[in-house]
Amino acid sequence: MDFSPVVTPPLDLVFRPAVLWNRAFSRIVAESGNPVPVRFALEQADGLVLHRETEVLPSEHPSSFLNFRFAERLLKFLLWSAGGPRVYFDGPPELGEALCKHFEDTTTGRFDAAFIARVYEKPFEVILTSDLPAERSSAKALGRHLEGNRIGFDLGGSDRKVSAVVDGEVVFSEETSWNPYHQEDPNYHRKGIAESLRKAADHLPKVEAIGGSSAGVYVDNQPRVASLFRGVSDELFDSAVKPMFRSFGKE
Repeated sequence: MDFSPVVTPPLDLVFRPAVLWNRAFSRIVAESGNPVPVRFALEQADGLVLHRETEVLPSEHPSSFLNFRFAERLLKFLLWSAGGPRVYFDGPPELGEALCKHFEDTTTGRFDAAFIARVYEKPFEVILTSDLPAERSSAKALGRHLEGNRIGFDLGGSDRKVSAVVDGEVVFSEETSWNPYHQEDPNYHRKGIAESLRKAADHLPKVEAIGGSSAGVYVDNQPRVASLFRGVSDELFDSAVKPMFRSFGKE
């Protein structure tokens, strides 16, 4: 299967973009004359379900060993781009079983399964079935809300930034150095963030909205995976870090 790029990167001579591999695989599937349908359904939060359909080679094809590589990479992309703790698979039984074993027995598979389980606070599982749940999606408008008295903050590894805004006009802005990454006591983080928020609030007649950003995965204003708190134990993360941002809104 030829998927060499037109231009070879001089600093990585063996690099091959995934898109070229996928195109080459799709050509082989089409040329086989007997493509086998495969369907994925990812069950996400709030009852949302994402569907993805594709095709693989029939089991008797001499290159059918490529099916696993294609399906595993596709599913990995879906997990990290869309997410979902429960995956429904409809396709060749041997391929489905190979995917299940991947998430149970390999280092990379177990990492993905543990990460997704932590994000959704549910065990990760792959279900082999032809009865997929119906697709369900949602959409909402986000951003450009400048009216009122608002606080915005950004939490980085070397500094934290905060601004107070009234009807789109910045009335206060501050950047403060800190060192949160290897702090084992989450009170360090709490005190620093609270200090920045209080300073911003002092420049507003009242606080009507607070919005923030930081590296990681945050669900319903709760950090599930966050590099900012990498030094905090799992036990303290659950008891002190997860409820932290919700408590700021109440304070």
